[in-house]
Amino acid sequence: MAILRIFIADDQIPPSDVPEEEFRKSLIAKYGDTENRAFVEQCQFMREIVQDLRDRGYQVTVARKYRDAEKEISRGEFDLAIIDLGWYMDSSLRQDEMGSAGWSLCERLDKKDAQSGKRTPQIVFSSQFPKRPELSLMAAQRQKLPLFKEATDNVRNSLMAAIGFVEATLAAQQSASSTSSSHFDQELQNIALSLFKEPLQNYRQWASLTLFFVAISLALVVAGVAYGYAHSQPAAYVGAFSSLLGSAISALLFKQLRSAQAALESLRREVLKQLKEHASQVSNAAPRDPTFGHS
Repeated sequence: MAILRIFIADDQIPPSDVPEEEFRKSLIAKYGDTENRAFVEQCQFMREIVQDLRDRGYQVTVARKYRDAEKEISRGEFDLAIIDLGWYMDSSLRQDEMGSAGWSLCERLDKKDAQSGKRTPQIVFSSQFPKRPELSLMAAQRQKLPLFKEATDNVRNSLMAAIGFVEATLAAQQSASSTSSSHFDQELQNIALSLFKEPLQNYRQWASLTLFFVAISLALVVAGVAYGYAHSQPAAYVGAFSSLLGSAISALLFKQLRSAQAALESLRREVLKQLKEHASQVSNAAPRDPTFGHS
């Protein structure tokens, strides 16, 4: 399977070019080291999550600003999106937007999916779920996976398990699609070979007969001309005989070719019918996408 492309939109992800200790000190200076310790730990936790995913070989795209997240959604192609619900560190948003800005990003991704015809699984990652249980219900109703965000190993393991589930599901879909496609192509070949074998043989036979009769006609014409020249016979007799023979041959070939054409047309309709039946079977057998991918 191709490398899983993961999009993470979260304002708590530290800048990659800022050393860990420096970033931690700046947060403590801004938010305090007692009351907002959990907040500071979550930022460090998100840095570790991003690095862990990259170490596992995933292709990770990060957006730390809301506007950057909008741009990435518009131009990127992803297999999974992990979207933070609250964006309290993004000063470009209004105060009343910060707590629920993640929903807008989810909706933007939904609209893009609707236009492209694909479905991108989405995980709504938020520390608000325990205090506001209705948010988890809202996420589930919108067919997105709600996941509590906290700087603990349990949360880390839950997130990795969810990502692994998406990866395994996509791999199974690709494998089934490839198998179905290969089987379908083989069926097409078998149908074509079985249904068109006899009429194609008829065409080959009549093509050979056509060449044979044309060769006879030419031989008779040459012989007639030679005979007429040797015995001083009028060439008109030879021409009339040749024309009569040519007309008879043309009429015979035309009748047979029309019959073969009708047989091929009938078989063409039968092939189309069987192709539709096989396409329907392949479509019904294809696995469905993860249920939390689209609203």
